[in-house]
Amino acid sequence: MTLLALLTKQTPTPVTILAGPFRGARLILNPAHSKRKILGAYEHVLNPWLKAALRQVDVIWDVGANDGYFTYGCAAAILGQGRRPHIVAFEPGMEDTPSLAEQLTGPARQWAAAYAGATFEFLPFYVGAGNDGVTVTLDAALEARPALAGQSALVKVDVEGAEVEVLDGARRLLAAPVQWLVEVHGEHLLEPVMSRLRAAGRTVDVHPLRPHWLFGPEARTIPTCWVTTRLPSPIS
Repeated sequence: MTLLALLTKQTPTPVTILAGPFRGARLILNPAHSKRKILGAYEHVLNPWLKAALRQVDVIWDVGANDGYFTYGCAAAILGQGRRPHIVAFEPGMEDTPSLAEQLTGPARQWAAAYAGATFEFLPFYVGAGNDGVTVTLDAALEARPALAGQSALVKVDVEGAEVEVLDGARRLLAAPVQWLVEVHGEHLLEPVMSRLRAAGRTVDVHPLRPHWLFGPEARTIPTCWVTTRLPSPIS
């Protein structure tokens, strides 16, 4: 199949990411709606930070895993460096949408050999400030996995406006020297997100959404930016 034919398909299709920090990851996407992901240009302003951060971490807390782009991208990047990642992916939509559940969990089985050495956990929960059986806190998730405490980690948060609630339920991870990547949905949430990370003693950077030099601007229904913790070594 030619690249053009692949990128025009409108059904869930096995794909390989061709460029960017997640290059080589194998997953299931709708190519017509995921061209930027396949070509390594999705949320491209984060690529330098991600490339550097993934050299330094072995555990990924993927809060809002959706189609698995970040889950499998991080796994492939860390495996490619000769390390064995542990990925904890939260996606509440799995319970109500079997097709999403298969899209998210299927690649770990379908390409078991490619992902050998990676440990995946897929949890059908919202993440927030309390625990009620539907929503869990990151503190509770970490407490249930004591082997992950103290390991180098990256927490990615993409929760469509519930960023502050996730941070308020993550005091243990905020106190640990882990890296954070928070997608901020709406200008009114930027300062609350930054203040919580700064209160934990972290220096943060803001990455505004910028048009890609080739593909132009990404379509967003509300103003979006990303807050990341400052890495201990310069981004190269």
